[in-house]
Parts: sequence; structure tokens; C-alpha cells
Amino acid sequence: METKDSKRMNRRAFLKALGDGSARLAGASAIAGTVAALAGCGPKHRESTAAAPGEVPTDKMTYRTNPHTGDRVSLLGYGCMRWPTRPRSDGKGDEVDQETVNELVDYAIGHGVNYFDTSPVYVQGLSERSTGIALSRHPRDKYFLATKLSNFSNYTRENSLAMYRRSLEELQTDYFDYYLLHSVGGGTGIPLVRARYFDNGMMDFLLREREAGRVRNLGWSFHGDVRVFDYMLSLDIPWDFV
Repeated sequence: METKDSKRMNRRAFLKALGDGSARLAGASAIAGTVAALAGCGPKHRESTAAAPGEVPTDKMTYRTNPHTGDRVSLLGYGCMRWPTRPRSDGKGDEVDQETVNELVDYAIGHGVNYFDTSPVYVQGLSERSTGIALSRHPRDKYFLATKLSNFSNYTRENSLAMYRRSLEELQTDYFDYYLLHSVGGGTGIPLVRARYFDNGMMDFLLREREAGRVRNLGWSFHGDVRVFDYMLSLDIPWDFV
């Protein structure tokens, strides 16, 4: 398994490392997202039971333990892209059904889920606030929180910084367990990635945020051109997860 000290990792080596299973993370609404080399966040102290090799228990949650931090992350994560909505009382569009969201989060945590993945653009921009309300009712050390820099339509430095800071406020937290560059690989490929995250200085900012502890793990999600995937892995950046 490559570690955060590795400078380069090609796609073949990366995919082989994923198959080794020594540091995996399940996230988003499907069981997705894999830790390549986690760093930064202290261990969570949730009680869990490990299955024997090859065994998949059906009566308890399965966890993956990050060998670098000791984090025990639930194999099944909760994606917050489809929170239930209902018509507003004033007839002006929809709103999140917060009571139902609270019940869903309580049920998930009660059954061992401890990884929650959201974004500023989910549920027409309402997901982070709703997720923050539901999760803030639980101790902060009982769950891992993931969100993204989803600066698709406006990737100026000013707007990107505002989005980052708004995520902290909406999610009622002072740090992110996992923070992702959202959906690299689409559009014009590498030029778009550079415009969204590098040319505007946001990558330097996020690396400083990781040093300060406000981003515990820094990574990215991928949709699109595999050349962008290879490009991201070729950068001299110690990514924590993908």
C-alpha cells in the first residue's frame, strides 16, 4: 500500500493497492470511495466487531480500520444527496423534511453507520444545512463528516473560499473529517481541474487547512476522463483518499 509519503503512484499501482484492502473507505450513497493513504484524524472510539476473513456478517456493521490513524470507518456510508423534501407551507417550492432526515440519521448511527457524505450542491443546495442539523444532535466524535468543494459554475477564488467557509457553518462544525475536490475529470479535463482548484490558489489554501487540522483528510472524487485520474495521481501532492 502506498502511503502519504509516496510522491508518485500510477493508476495500475493505485488500483492494485485498492485490491489489497489495507485502507478502504466506503462513502457516498453507493458503497464507494476508497482510502489510498489516510492521515491526520485521530481514532474514533466506537465499539465494533470485526468479521473473520471472508465472512460478511448480516447482523452487524463491518468496519475498515485505517492503519495510519486508527480510524474505524463503517463499510456502508450514508450519501446525503437525496434527502426527502415536501412542499413549503407558503407554496414557494420545496423544503427538506427535517424531521424525517433526523430519523434517518438516528437510525443509521444507531445501526453502526459513521460516515456521512454531502456537498454544497446536493438537494438544490439544502443538504449541508439539513445534514448539519441532524448530525449536530450527536456527539461529534461518533461520526465522520465528508463534504466537497463543488465550485462547478463559479470557480473564482472568492466564491470557492466562500463555499468552503459556508460548508463549515452549515454543517455546524469546525473541521471536516474528509474534504473532496468534487467530480474531477469532466468538461475540458485537465484544464478545467487546474482552473477550479490550482490556478485560483485553492489547492494551496486546502493544503494549509489540512496542516491547521480543519481538513483531516484531503482527496477527490472522479467522474470522466481517465487521463485526469492519472494526472491527479502524478501530482506531487500527498492525497489522503479518493
